[in-house]
Amino acid sequence: MRAASYIGDHKFEFQDRECPEPDSGEVRVRLEACGICGSDLHLMHAGLLAVGHTPGHEMAGRIEAVGPHVDHLTTGQRVAIEPLVSCGDCRACREGRDSCCPALQIYGIHQPGGLAESLVVAAHRAYPVPDDLEPAIAALCEPIAVAVHGLMRARFQEDERVLILGAGSIGLVTLLAARHLGAKEIFITARHAHQAETALALGADHVIDERNADAAGLGVLGSRSEIDVAVETVGGGANTLLTATAALRPGGRVSVLGMFLEPPALSPLELLLKEIDLCWSNCYHRNARASSSETGRPADYDVATEIVDQQRERLGRLITHRFPLADIDQAFATAADKQSGALKVSISID
Repeated sequence: MRAASYIGDHKFEFQDRECPEPDSGEVRVRLEACGICGSDLHLMHAGLLAVGHTPGHEMAGRIEAVGPHVDHLTTGQRVAIEPLVSCGDCRACREGRDSCCPALQIYGIHQPGGLAESLVVAAHRAYPVPDDLEPAIAALCEPIAVAVHGLMRARFQEDERVLILGAGSIGLVTLLAARHLGAKEIFITARHAHQAETALALGADHVIDERNADAAGLGVLGSRSEIDVAVETVGGGANTLLTATAALRPGGRVSVLGMFLEPPALSPLELLLKEIDLCWSNCYHRNARASSSETGRPADYDVATEIVDQQRERLGRLITHRFPLADIDQAFATAADKQSGALKVSISID
């Protein structure tokens, strides 16, 4: 099979590798699409993407081989892949918190990922999606599951008001997830005009220009509309945790999805006086499939597959650029170019 291999200096080359065979409880997926995530770009530009590595964790494809003891999946099924590898035995795994497993590995981060023609995964990591769902849309199950998990971590309830900080791809799919889960009113901050336009098309009630999204501006918003949950999607070196707490009502919650590259600014006094909860969110939860008795809600990926199926037309607006695998260098350059208008760049695996 063919796989993209990082060679440094933001460049890739292609290698021929042996096509893996699925073992017991595994399936081999012929990959069809893989999205480029902001974390892929962070790793590359920070010099943390290892030479020889194959990135990509937003994946979808068709099952082409089924290993022994797999009876719920068949060859030819289109699936979205939950890109986690965990031990399955520790307390976190038993509770469905696979992303907190001490032995956690992520395809595309720690192990070779989706910018290749085939990948073997545990069968319970392959989630069936409708056969007529476009592969690039199916691959969006991964970021949407991140958004669902973030909302659940903040104990989001139907009919609550949500403020989303940042209108990149994670912020925009959080908008869709919040709407699907029954948000009463959704506010979102946006830096660029194309982000604001897409946010409105995806169902935002109010788009706030980033220039007006400082602590003072969002404090005024919070005084006019009770914000129950703020979802931080920016990370980096942003001061978004300060602005989030300014907007929230007393007893409000912040869900942190952004990856901070340095210690974030906080207002401990405001957190104390408002009794605000900071809820850190990592990947996804699969509680409904865990052996723990603590069940009661579907796995985040199950919810994500529902959203993707129901919102497929809207999600099509999120994919602004599409490239074949052969043009992977151009795909990454476009995703990193702030002037390109890119929201989600998708690579088709031919």
